[in-house]
Amino acid sequence: MELKDIKELMKVLKNEEMSELKVRYGKIKLTLTNSGQYKEEPKIEINEIVNEVKGEDNKIKEEIVKSQNVGIIKLSKIEKGMEVVKGTILGKIRTIGVDTDVKSPAKGILKEILVSDQASVDFAKPLFIIEVL
Repeated sequence: MELKDIKELMKVLKNEEMSELKVRYGKIKLTLTNSGQYKEEPKIEINEIVNEVKGEDNKIKEEIVKSQNVGIIKLSKIEKGMEVVKGTILGKIRTIGVDTDVKSPAKGILKEILVSDQASVDFAKPLFIIEVL
């Protein structure tokens, strides 16, 4: 990294009204901070597992059930809209002849079935959406 590159980064820091810029270039770590007074934008947190939909007085939580391994899924006798309790077996994933249960993590209503029976699933693939009660 050369001096002209650092000067260019300083221009970006100032023009974009950022308070701090961290850069890693090979083994070099560089942190530039802006001494100007700028409003910080609110930070938004993203949570993959639980999404909340807020209404006037109600709060609905949804839990996404993801696969814990790779294989072929065999769905249990489940239907969209049915009520499940924590630990209900929603299906089984077969990997090299070994079946692994896919269980409901919470009590609720099965809102969506995102895979079909005998479908191939990857690790951490969303399988079901449960509306938590």
